Amino acid sequence: MIDKQLLADFRKDFEETVKSLEQKYGLVISLGSIRYSPDSFEAKIECKEGESRDDVNEKEFKIYCKTYGLQPEDYDRRFAFQGKSYVIVGVRPSRRKYPICCQCVEDGKTYGFTASLVKKLLA
Repeated sequence: MIDKQLLADFRKDFEETVKSLEQKYGLVISLGSIRYSPDSFEAKIECKEGESRDDVNEKEFKIYCKTYGLQPEDYDRRFAFQGKSYVIVGVRPSRRKYPICCQCVEDGKTYGFTASLVKKLLA
């Protein structure tokens, strides 16, 4: 039976398995969101040109940052929010409300922020 734990394990194994393909072809391969039922699942596989996920994220940030009132130099900038330190690590245009991806320095988790809040915190 397919459940959330099986899918989490599958995602982890998938990421490990595709590393050799990423190196061989100079791509970053990611598994998108997974839709599932008790006996099947489907997911989108996305391949982007780049040496690492950080490389791909930085390129995308530089393409889309001005859309959100940010500058290319804002990639990898730090700011403080609610007593924690964050670093800007990307942008996801498909996330309309929270498109700016920031990594919490303390716990390493990635969170979405609004562009207006990030601009205010960087000022």
